[in-house]
Amino acid sequence: MKPKQAFETLLQRPDYFKLGFLYILLPIAGYTLMYIFLTIAHGAPSVFTPWLNIEKENYYSINRYLLAPSMLLCWVAAAGFIQIVARFQHTKASFEQTLSVLALSISVAMLFSLLHDLPMSFMSAVSIINAREHEIAMNSPGIWRFLLWFFYSLYGIAFLVLFPYTVRVVHGMSWMKSIVTGWLTFVLFQLLFLLFNR
Repeated sequence: MKPKQAFETLLQRPDYFKLGFLYILLPIAGYTLMYIFLTIAHGAPSVFTPWLNIEKENYYSINRYLLAPSMLLCWVAAAGFIQIVARFQHTKASFEQTLSVLALSISVAMLFSLLHDLPMSFMSAVSIINAREHEIAMNSPGIWRFLLWFFYSLYGIAFLVLFPYTVRVVHGMSWMKSIVTGWLTFVLFQLLFLLFNR
């Protein structure tokens, strides 16, 4: 199904607001599980230093608890930004409509990164691969870095497509305004997400 059709179908449902929460819970559950697996595997970041003042050795363990509230914050902040911009354009869609469609966009886009992160963290937890060695391999030339960049490229492309569609379908803004608003919203969402989870 095309994004426009999917978003319009969602908004036509009487339970669209409840569905929005279900959609955002999917990546929350997936990434929480990833951090649980990495904690079991005694993983730790190898190249980057966490933005928050958290020791690398405890980073994944603590992120099990930070992931859900931080993603909810990112979701609500992103929806709020779209809603504020849309009000300047005199649109009439509700915050709940923006929130719900944005949740579906986030869920679909983050599926691409989870396709990489969740299996790798699971294989680390069951000792098929070494979590710390794999962390180094992802930041070195080779197949593991290629796979990381492949899935995260799809992740970025999905956001850059779906966020403008969200603005366009919910608020009926022009394509140019929808693209600019959608991309700025992605930057805001990503910066907040990285603050807590990178």
